[in-house]
Amino acid sequence: MDLFRNGKLMGETTFTFSSGDGEWVMQSQTEGTKGLARIMGVEENSSSRGDWSDGLPRPLAFERSVKAIKTFRWAANFDWAGGQVHSIYPDGESTLALEPGVVDESTLGMVIRLGLERGEDEWFLQALDEDEVEQEHFRARPAERTQTILGCMTTYPVEKIRRATSTRYTRTYYARDHHFVPVMIEHGKTDGDHLESRLTSLEIDGEKVARGPDCS
Repeated sequence: MDLFRNGKLMGETTFTFSSGDGEWVMQSQTEGTKGLARIMGVEENSSSRGDWSDGLPRPLAFERSVKAIKTFRWAANFDWAGGQVHSIYPDGESTLALEPGVVDESTLGMVIRLGLERGEDEWFLQALDEDEVEQEHFRARPAERTQTILGCMTTYPVEKIRRATSTRYTRTYYARDHHFVPVMIEHGKTDGDHLESRLTSLEIDGEKVARGPDCS
């Protein structure tokens, strides 16, 4: 995916997902390729590993590092048998009680994708956020036609619901005909910067998705 800030290209992100033997791995790599992001050598790498429980993804380990002059690191290890998760973040580390259904940032998107396949349109998820577990609320909007580099796709935009006074927004567009993979992500503030990730290519089960017709 190409990453834009206020309409200007600043970098690119590659997402990969694999599964086998009852476990799955999701990884992402972001690199600043234009402007200040390139000059500063911006890099972000994340990896999440998990298994399955009652048909839903369950995180086992998560790690993310961000380099922008300094390097910041986050990590979490989920001990489901012991009922606790150990979280490491730039300001310290914590060990928290772990209840069934808690997700990390990668697993959260997987749960939403599976929910869309089942026809769900709203989610209240318990998500690990550094030193606490917070409930996050997401809601799907009606399907719409979205123009992408691979043509017109039917997508379901899913919004993160925040308090009414918040100026922040997050929307992810999931493609119905491609196992609900995200093809566009929007994030920012109504009174500030707008960040947008746009699909540049898509490969499913080792085969590249061919370009289709544009939206008319």
